[in-house]
Amino acid sequence: MSRLADRSLLTRCEIFVYFGVYIAYIVVGLYKIYVLRDHIAKEAKFQFPAGWNFYPFSQRRRDDSNDELENFGDFIASFWPFYLLHTVVQGFVRWKCPRLQCQGFAAVCALALCLSLDWTSVLLLATVIASYYLVSLARSKHLVWLLSGGWILCINLLQKNEWWTERVGYSEYVLVIVTLSWSVLRGCSYSLSKMGAQEEELQRYNIVQYLGYAMYFPCLTYGPIIGYRRFVDRREEEQQNWLEFAVGIIRSAFWWLVMQCALHYFYIHYMSRDVRMVELMDSVFWQHSAGYFMGQFFFLYYVVTYGLGIAFARQDGIPAPSRPRCIGRIHFYSDMWKYFDEGLYEFLFQHIYAELCGRRSSPAAKFGATALTFAFVFVWHGCYTYVLIWSILNFLCLAAEKLFRALTSLPEYKRITQRYLGTVGAQRLYAMMATQLFIPAAFSNVYFIGGQEIGDFLMRGAYLSGVGNYMALCFCSYCFFQCSELLLAKSDGRLKTKTN
Repeated sequence: MSRLADRSLLTRCEIFVYFGVYIAYIVVGLYKIYVLRDHIAKEAKFQFPAGWNFYPFSQRRRDDSNDELENFGDFIASFWPFYLLHTVVQGFVRWKCPRLQCQGFAAVCALALCLSLDWTSVLLLATVIASYYLVSLARSKHLVWLLSGGWILCINLLQKNEWWTERVGYSEYVLVIVTLSWSVLRGCSYSLSKMGAQEEELQRYNIVQYLGYAMYFPCLTYGPIIGYRRFVDRREEEQQNWLEFAVGIIRSAFWWLVMQCALHYFYIHYMSRDVRMVELMDSVFWQHSAGYFMGQFFFLYYVVTYGLGIAFARQDGIPAPSRPRCIGRIHFYSDMWKYFDEGLYEFLFQHIYAELCGRRSSPAAKFGATALTFAFVFVWHGCYTYVLIWSILNFLCLAAEKLFRALTSLPEYKRITQRYLGTVGAQRLYAMMATQLFIPAAFSNVYFIGGQEIGDFLMRGAYLSGVGNYMALCFCSYCFFQCSELLLAKSDGRLKTKTN
């Protein structure tokens, strides 16, 4: 019997308990963060800016601690005319002359960069883009990775260059560093895809196509990464769906508005920067909820930024990756990589992992490929201690998950659990064991979101605060896991129905 059927055999009362615990923990945890708002505003190391000048926000201060969110707001405020120009140009081009689509992409992007950035920033970006096209002519994967290593080193050095930072200003510094990092991935995707292409496909890898890809403005700075193979599969002459495009833009705007409203009352971004504020919560058990909501606000940020890029890409006929999946519906860490940032996952899998091993490779080769993949993730995100810890935990959690799946797939394991526990009992045991993987995987994200101090604090709270606390955490996590399994089963059932 399939695991999909196993989940459907749980009793209604049991399912009610799972969802009841899940919802109650989220609601109470959010309330406990809410009641700390005034104390946090008073004790913060810097003063929050005044909130919106209308009721009910006029008496509140807004948490502006998340630099990424603030920089994105500044970026949209400065560059929104170029989003509009891109839409107008592409609407006209696809109506009159679809073959000029890539020229339109590159022209709008070049105009945006030249009118908005210092000449040193434009030169840097132009050099990165040009270097990958030139190295692709040599058709050497080793040269591509050598070039990428050089650019990653250069980006890390730029982050410590005070002269350049002072020259361009902090906002442009952040914009250029982020854009350079994405450009490295786009350059790799183009060059490596070209080397794997057949002779008859090389016409799709000309310089015009490349410039359109490397200078696609809606995804240039805030993503998501779209692989070159997706880009060249775009449907240039397909009729534009303006309603779907409007819905995508409105969805991003709506969630940005929700997040901005929430930051007048829930200072979760500041809590991720100041562990003293997390310590103010009633108990270690409720401090775990702070980690959960750090993850949810992190997720909403990417729903907004990626959602914007995806809406434009699909309007332009590009089969963009899916929007990030809510972390509340992800209970295996491998799914976090697959469904949170689908574009980055495809890049890592196609160009690193799959190049190092295959389906028939030995377990040692697969573990080695996974380790090298996370080594790239570490250096690409920046060689910081908290990123290293996050990368190592990611690797260990994925390795443990693979061992767990291998164990539970053994015929002997299935025979024993079926004999002594029955179908439903085996499913419960499966969820109990998987919960022990879910807990460290969930807390590992806090290192990436909030840094080492808050990550260490919550990890200690989970594992070093007594048996009672850990048992309570395990029970809640078990309920979360079962809820995610049930939601996945429902989603799979709908997919099968549509397919049939």
